[in-house]
This record gives sequence, structure tokens and C-alpha cells, in this order.
Amino acid sequence: MKISAICFDLGKVLLDFDKETMLVRIAEKSPLTPAEMKALLLKDEQMITYELGGITSAKFFSHLKKVLRYRGTARELRRLFSEIFTPLAEHIALAALLSRHYPLAIISNTNEAHIIHAESAYSFFSLFPVRIYSHELKIMKPDRAIFDAALTALGGIDPLEALFIDDIEDNILGASKLGWQTIHLRPDVNLREALASYELLGLD
Repeated sequence: MKISAICFDLGKVLLDFDKETMLVRIAEKSPLTPAEMKALLLKDEQMITYELGGITSAKFFSHLKKVLRYRGTARELRRLFSEIFTPLAEHIALAALLSRHYPLAIISNTNEAHIIHAESAYSFFSLFPVRIYSHELKIMKPDRAIFDAALTALGGIDPLEALFIDDIEDNILGASKLGWQTIHLRPDVNLREALASYELLGLD
């Protein structure tokens, strides 16, 4: 099958993240334990609203400060909320090889604070001329519209010629139903081997 473009998820594909350490750091200025904060965040609807661009960063962190009973500043809380990432170097190296032969895109359910931090901290984003973020489009994977937006941004390519890499099964199923080629990047999947099965240029 011909592949004309390759789209990567961000979290757990290009960047690992550690929310547990974030909660431990926040707990230093909160009467709540990390476990208590985690439970609150899991049921906080504003988390999804923020990823859908339905609330400003200022309002979100003001809200989060109250929910987590954080005694520091909203600016400190935003920093702790954002400094959770570690680049997945091997996956980024593969993207760099592929970028010489294919247009690359990022399709991510994310939020403004995370993207502003990540794009300023990590140079690999330059490999991806197309970046489709949920908070900017106000739609989230696996909604068809976010995949269609990526195809349009990539020049209107056929979904049958688009390859999508994601760690979440629902997102993979959503893309597959639209005709995309996919790689479900579970923990037991070797990305280089999975990419090699598509006989892509640049991996030799």
C-alpha cells in the first residue's frame, strides 16, 4: 500500500509524560495527597474542556488552583502542570529519517499550556510542518473531523495513503474506520519494526 504522509500522536509516541511526579510536586503546596488530587482530576470536566479549547489558560489554572487547593501561584501551577514530558528519542529519530521522504504531521488531543511548553522546549517539532491540536480545532480524536483536518492540511491526500501512529486503541479504530493505515503503538510494539512493515523509504 502506498503511503503519502505519516501522522504521529504526541503523548506516548513522541513524548513520554509523568503525571505522578507532577502531583507529588503540587502536593508540596497543597493539603491534598497526590492520590486525592488524581481522583479529583479524573472527574473534573474542565480538563476535557481545556483540551477542547473551551476555556482560556488563565481561567483553567485559576480553576485548577482552587480544585487542588494549591497554595502557590497560578503561574507556578501552570509550570508544574506543563513540565511533565520526556522526549522519546528513538521515535523522534525515526521521524527525522522519514521526514526526508514524507510529509509528517502531529495529531494530538492536548491543551495550550502543554503545547506552548513542549514546542519551546523541544526542537523536533520542526520535523512536523502540519500540527493538528484539539484545543485549536475544538475537536478531539477519534472524531472524524480532526482526521479530515489533517488530510486537508497535508494537501488533500487520500486517507488510504495516510499512516497514523497512536497509543490509544479508540483513536486507532477511529482512523481505521476512515480508511487510514494505522500502527497501534502498544508498549509491546517496536515502532521501527512496525514502520518497516510498510516498506517506507528512509529506514534502511
